[in-house]
Amino acid sequence: MNRKRIIIIIGLSMLLMACASQQQKKNAHKIAESNVKLGIGYFQQGKTDAALEKIVKALEVDPDYPEAHSSIALIYQQLGEYEKSLEHYKRALELQPESGIIHNNYAILLCDTGKAQEAEAHFLIAINSRGYRTPALALENLGSCMMKIPDLDKAENYLRQALQQNPRLSKALLRMARVSFDKKNYMSGRAYLQRYHEIAEANPESLSLGMQIEKELGDKKMVMDYESQLRRKFPDSDETKQLMENDFGKRVK
Repeated sequence: MNRKRIIIIIGLSMLLMACASQQQKKNAHKIAESNVKLGIGYFQQGKTDAALEKIVKALEVDPDYPEAHSSIALIYQQLGEYEKSLEHYKRALELQPESGIIHNNYAILLCDTGKAQEAEAHFLIAINSRGYRTPALALENLGSCMMKIPDLDKAENYLRQALQQNPRLSKALLRMARVSFDKKNYMSGRAYLQRYHEIAEANPESLSLGMQIEKELGDKKMVMDYESQLRRKFPDSDETKQLMENDFGKRVK
């Protein structure tokens, strides 16, 4: 066998090996993708153990699949296992740094763990990411996060931007009502809370806030209406218990 033929055979062998390797990677990716989809489905059904099992399998097959890292990070986040969640979010962003969804979810975790200023940077990346479909929700999340610092001016700015993009974001409306109250803009707080109640069901937080706003505005009838709803609809809520404790304290005095 001459030297030229040997070189050709070696070259063909290397090409076949490369093709086989690429095919293996494609197959691994498909298996990982399938397991992530199953895992997300299980998680949505409340089957957390089954969800983790599927996504762990996906990572075993394809350790560099960003969706697997971001999905398992989200599950760990919901379970309160924040260190594991942070680890997987960081890896997901290394693999897919342009993903607005991953930046938004990572920012929520950072905010929940007391890192609001670091979270702000990731929220802004998400908002400005090309192809990210829900910037209004990221702005809503960012505004809510700024309330935890608290930085009411930033919170108001981001929440206002969110509502400019989508006026029916209920969480943003309720947060704006709270920010307005905290900034002593009571009429504005009333208006935002009314808009909130037009599109969302009343809850203990909104009814309690309504009582506080109307008390400042001097509308005793509205205060009584909100209080009545709170007692009737949510007798076991923390807000109702606080209200009853205050009533008891007044009687004792």
